[in-house]
Amino acid sequence: MSGNGLVKVSVLRRSERSQVPGPCRGDLDLIERVDNALAVLHGKWKVHLLFFMARGVRRHGRLLACLPSVSKKVMTDTLRALERDGLVDRKIYAEVPVRVEYSLTPLGWTMTEPLIALSEWGEAHAEEVTAARARIQTDSPPATQHPAAA
Repeated sequence: MSGNGLVKVSVLRRSERSQVPGPCRGDLDLIERVDNALAVLHGKWKVHLLFFMARGVRRHGRLLACLPSVSKKVMTDTLRALERDGLVDRKIYAEVPVRVEYSLTPLGWTMTEPLIALSEWGEAHAEEVTAARARIQTDSPPATQHPAAA
């Protein structure tokens, strides 16, 4: 890793690539670690909940209010998955009515920096991605109609 936190990846010239028989163990390990990290975030509402908790939203009802289109069950299942993976802590207060608060664990806080970096990448490259998608759509041949539909 370099001083700025970025992993240095060696890039092979075209002539060198032809000599490499396949992916090297280091590349496969790197890919596996990325896949494992992305699996922790896989799910429609996990990133949302991590950001809201990082901003200080902790009560179940307030978290639910931040996600108006999600059901209580889906949000609870998502919070449980984040808790299972060690990113979120749930604290139950012995009050009437019972109060439950969620917070990021130290491990959960370590996920905020990569998420912010992804957000910044998305902002910096949104136009390029949109342009690339538009090029692909205009370059692709028109869909042919099925003979039976004609």
